[in-house]
Amino acid sequence: MRKYMLRAFGITILILLTAVVGAFAAEGPIAQFTYSPGDGPYAVLFDASGSTDPDGEITSYQWTFGDGTTGSGEKVAHTYPAAGRFSVTLVVFDTAHATATATETVTIAADGTVSAPPVPEFARAAVPVGLNVGNAAPEFSLTDAAGKVHSLSDYLGKVVILEFWRVGCPHCRATMPHLKELYERYKDDGLVVVLVTPDWNMAATQSYLDQNGYSDFINLWDDPSKGDDQVTAKYKVWTVPHTLLIDRHGVIRYTGYPNKLLDSNIVPWL
Repeated sequence: MRKYMLRAFGITILILLTAVVGAFAAEGPIAQFTYSPGDGPYAVLFDASGSTDPDGEITSYQWTFGDGTTGSGEKVAHTYPAAGRFSVTLVVFDTAHATATATETVTIAADGTVSAPPVPEFARAAVPVGLNVGNAAPEFSLTDAAGKVHSLSDYLGKVVILEFWRVGCPHCRATMPHLKELYERYKDDGLVVVLVTPDWNMAATQSYLDQNGYSDFINLWDDPSKGDDQVTAKYKVWTVPHTLLIDRHGVIRYTGYPNKLLDSNIVPWL
């Protein structure tokens, strides 16, 4: 009897471990590529270096060029046999054997020139919405001091420092120079700073930012009268300042105190 009980206990532990491992399963890669004219007529350069893997490494890049041929590599050159519209597909593989796919249409004119590609659109990552690193940041919409509505999804394609703060909070004001330094260092690489401000007097808050050199920050008003419907409440921010770093696909990459947000947290996602 004891033998069977131990065996049953072992099976139970195995099931529990399997469930835990499943809960922490690796995220898949994100495929993305650009293209540009190559060297000569009908020639195209393809670049998949914008593809990422949140918690692993991409090990293989496989291409289907839409003319019956294939290729491999992070960056490849391909010459088409004639003019036309070609559906190009990239498949990336990571160390966990997960895959992701991206497809673009390449148009080549009769004289062999390659039409300019569309401005790349950054899709929201297909990961669960939540407040932890690796989750997709919850969507929200707030207005700035001029009444313009901003949604978090407006900044897909940017790396976002999302800062919860109040102008009357000394610690919040003390962290502003650090955020400014990060912004100045990486703004040309696509970094933006979005402030969520649950203050009653939005005009005074905006005045403080303008007078102290922070007018480049996007300041959004989180109306305190909304109570549990505030973005601050939905993000479970009980004390300020509090910072999240959100990548180009809307995924949280850091959450914590603003002064502990370092270059090493930001650079991998630029």
